[in-house]
Amino acid sequence: MPSTSVGDALFTKAQQKLLALFFGQPERSFYLNEVVRLAAMGRGAISRELSKLCESGLLTSSKQGNQNHYQANRASPIFDELVNIVKKTFGVSGVLQSALAPLLPRLKLAFVYGSVAKGEDNAASDVDVMLVGEDLSYSEVMQMLESAESELQRTINPTLYTLTEFEERLADGQNFLTKVMAQPRIDLLQGMEKNN
Repeated sequence: MPSTSVGDALFTKAQQKLLALFFGQPERSFYLNEVVRLAAMGRGAISRELSKLCESGLLTSSKQGNQNHYQANRASPIFDELVNIVKKTFGVSGVLQSALAPLLPRLKLAFVYGSVAKGEDNAASDVDVMLVGEDLSYSEVMQMLESAESELQRTINPTLYTLTEFEERLADGQNFLTKVMAQPRIDLLQGMEKNN
């Protein structure tokens, strides 16, 4: 298994944080102080990276009042590709993989489903996560997801099943699970196994 993640091979940590912020929530714009706070980096480093991203056409900058707001540029020829790279590496899935890594030995399935997995999410969308494993408690999972919610600025809704419950309900044709399994999903386990 590779010891370097795809995200680390392609982008610096600073670039990953900014790309995750802008291309993980492309419908939102952010002002400089907000970017500094959310990326947890120095103002100088952020300003340099924002300048490069704007000059390359990956971000747009607009004045709102006395503040510059930055946003992913949907007109960029690689907009869709960056959204997908972020989603599959260090965006929502990367944040969730890091938060849930301690559960890896107990998990049989872990994936994002719903609007985020379908690419139909917006700034107000929740992140729906399915976790199938043994000895999972809702309170333990929610505690692990607190930092992820803060980092993503979104509510995370985990759905928990034991492997037996999951298999039985799927075999019985339970409406909810049947719909979830028929829709796009973002696998979290594969990335967690590579990073551990």
